[in-house]
Amino acid sequence: MITNSAFVFEGRKDAPVLVLANSLAAAPEMWDAQVEVLKQSYRVLRYSYQGHGDTPSNQELASIESLGADLVELLDQLQVQQFSFVGLSLGGMLGLYLAAKFPARVKALVATNFRPFQIEVTQGQWNDRIAMVKEKGVAAIVDGTADRWLTEGFRKANPAADQMIRQMIARTSAKGFMACAGAVRDYDARKFMSEITCPVLIIGGTHDMAAPVAEFACVREALKGATYLELNAAHLANIECESQYTEAVSQFLKANS
Repeated sequence: MITNSAFVFEGRKDAPVLVLANSLAAAPEMWDAQVEVLKQSYRVLRYSYQGHGDTPSNQELASIESLGADLVELLDQLQVQQFSFVGLSLGGMLGLYLAAKFPARVKALVATNFRPFQIEVTQGQWNDRIAMVKEKGVAAIVDGTADRWLTEGFRKANPAADQMIRQMIARTSAKGFMACAGAVRDYDARKFMSEITCPVLIIGGTHDMAAPVAEFACVREALKGATYLELNAAHLANIECESQYTEAVSQFLKANS
C-alpha cells in the first residue's frame, strides 16, 4: 500500500527521478512551470507534506527528521533508490537534511530560498504565527505570508499568480501548518551540512525577507564546492524569475545528475 502522502509522479518512466519539495503552506502547483520543462528529461515527483494538499495530518509537531522519513517512505514504496532533489524554503531545508543523511540516494541538490538556521527573533516569529493559526485559523496568515513571497511590483503585474498563491496557502490545514511550522522553527542545518557530498546549487532572492541571502554565508562556508545564484526575486524565486530559475536548475541537473 502506498503511503498516505499525496503525490504526482509524471514524465518518462525510464528517466532519472527528480523530487520537487514545496515551501510550507504550498502545494505541488507551485512547480507547474518548472515541471513542463523538467519532465522532458526526468520522472518528476511532487508531493504534499502532512496536513498540506490531500495529505492528512499525522502528528501535532513535525521535525525535519520526521518530514524526511515521510518522503523516504514514499520513495521506498515507489521503488525509487536514487534521485535528484529541488526544494524551496522548507523544501530546501529538507533537501540539505536528506543530502547529509542519505548520501547514497541524493545525486544532486538544488536548495532555494531557505533559512539555514533560526535565531531567537525568528523562532519567536514562528511561535507567533503558530499561535495565530491555532486561535484564528490559516486565513489569519494568508495575506502576510503571500505579501512576503513575491515583491509588490511582481504581484501587481501578475495578479493571477498572486491569487493562486493566496488560494494555495488558504487551502493548507491549520494542523498541518502548525506541525510543519514547528519543523521550520527548530531547524538548524549547521549540525549536518558538513556531511553533504553531492553537487549543490544554492539559489537566493535579492528581495527575500523570509530567507535573507546574507544568511547563506554559513552554507557557502560549509559547502565550498557549491554553486551560488542570486535572482532578482522575493521568496518564490521559481515563480518570480521563472525562466531564469528553470534554466539554471535544468543546466545544473544536466551537468550533475
